[in-house]
Amino acid sequence: MKHEKTDIERLFKRYYQPMYRVARSILYDCDECRDVVSDVFAHVLSEQIVLLPGTEEGYLVRAVRNRCLNIIAHKDIRERTAKLLLADAETVLSEQDNELLDRLMQMIENLEPPVRRQILRLRHLQGLPFQRIADELDVSRVTVYHHLSEAINSIKKQLNQAGQ
Repeated sequence: MKHEKTDIERLFKRYYQPMYRVARSILYDCDECRDVVSDVFAHVLSEQIVLLPGTEEGYLVRAVRNRCLNIIAHKDIRERTAKLLLADAETVLSEQDNELLDRLMQMIENLEPPVRRQILRLRHLQGLPFQRIADELDVSRVTVYHHLSEAINSIKKQLNQAGQ
C-alpha cells in the first residue's frame, strides 16, 4: 500500500499540470478540469493500473482527453434532449397554458414501464448523468438512453396527437 501511495503521489506531482492544461484547452472550466484530472488519478488508483516508465504521460494525457471528450458528448446529448423538450413545451405553453401543462405532467406520470418514468425524472429533474442513473437502477447506459429516448418519443407523439 505504501508503494502504491508513493507511486500515485509521484505521478500526481509530475503530471498534474500537463494533464490539467490538456483538460483546460478542451473544457475551459477550471472546476470541471480539476474533476477530470482527479477522476483519472482515482481510476488509476482504484483499478490498480500499472504504468510503465515512458508510457505514463501518454496514458494520463490521453485518459484526460478522452474524459473531456466524453463530457462534451454528454453535454451535447443533454442539450439536444433539452431542445426537444423545450420545443414541445413552447408549443404547449403557447396553446392553452396550464391545462396542457397539466396534461404533459400526466403523460409523464403515465409512462410505462415505470423505470422509463424514473429515468426521465432522474435525467431531467435531477440532472444525473447516464452512468449514475445506470448505476442507481442497476441497468446499462444503453438501457438508460433507450428508455429516455422512448419516453421523449412517446411524449412527442402524444403532444402531436393532442394538437391535431
